[in-house]
Amino acid sequence: MTKQMEDARVDIGGIQLYCKVLGESTDGPVIVFDSGYGVPTRRWNSVKAEVSSFSQLLIYDRAGLGRSTGDSRPHHSLQNVANLRSLLQEKEIKPPYILVGHSFGGLNVRLYASLYPEEVAGLILLDSCHEDQNKLMADELSPDMQADYYGQFGAEGTLAEFEESLEQVRKYKTLGNIPLTVVTGGNQPDHTEESWNHWMNFQRDLASLSTNSRHVILEDAGHSVHIDNPEAVVSEIREMVNSLKSPNHLLKRNS
Repeated sequence: MTKQMEDARVDIGGIQLYCKVLGESTDGPVIVFDSGYGVPTRRWNSVKAEVSSFSQLLIYDRAGLGRSTGDSRPHHSLQNVANLRSLLQEKEIKPPYILVGHSFGGLNVRLYASLYPEEVAGLILLDSCHEDQNKLMADELSPDMQADYYGQFGAEGTLAEFEESLEQVRKYKTLGNIPLTVVTGGNQPDHTEESWNHWMNFQRDLASLSTNSRHVILEDAGHSVHIDNPEAVVSEIREMVNSLKSPNHLLKRNS
């Protein structure tokens, strides 16, 4: 097997998405990472080298971020899924995939798995957004944190487009038995008690989307779990890769 590292800007029909493919070319699923809101690919530097030692992976910048060009189309999850799927097809990276999404990226990969379950071998949500967070949690933040929370929108699209993304995933109530790992940062002191209770309820709800799920709380990590505790996140990715090689996995997915 040949170690690969490939940087490219790929035309997907009017825009160019920057991506990097690295790691071993294997018969297993390629791991596809989707970043948090307004965040370019460098935020995966904490885990990409270790993950590439046991699997091939793709990281990319969504339209308008990092080294990708801008896009006049909406910056919501439905369009992000369409763009990512076009990118994978242009790169001839065939499914199934393990999709890893952090924060807003969690919305995108959830929607991808809901729309194209046959293309997804597994899903890992890293302190992922939840469709009810603006309805229930945001008003419970402290005034300063609420200002910071709403002030971030504009780094990638608009608040209205983010809320469209929340509604786009809302209609999909289950992921069936797709292997799902939800990783939650247990140390987020910027929350109030009320907003934190909502966030933890959201994380438990995400874990209930699949009948084949696990929920891991990293007590020493904040919202950016892959930066605060990269070893634990790599371990969860490795565990999913290994579990998909098990003969029992095929029986479970087909039952």
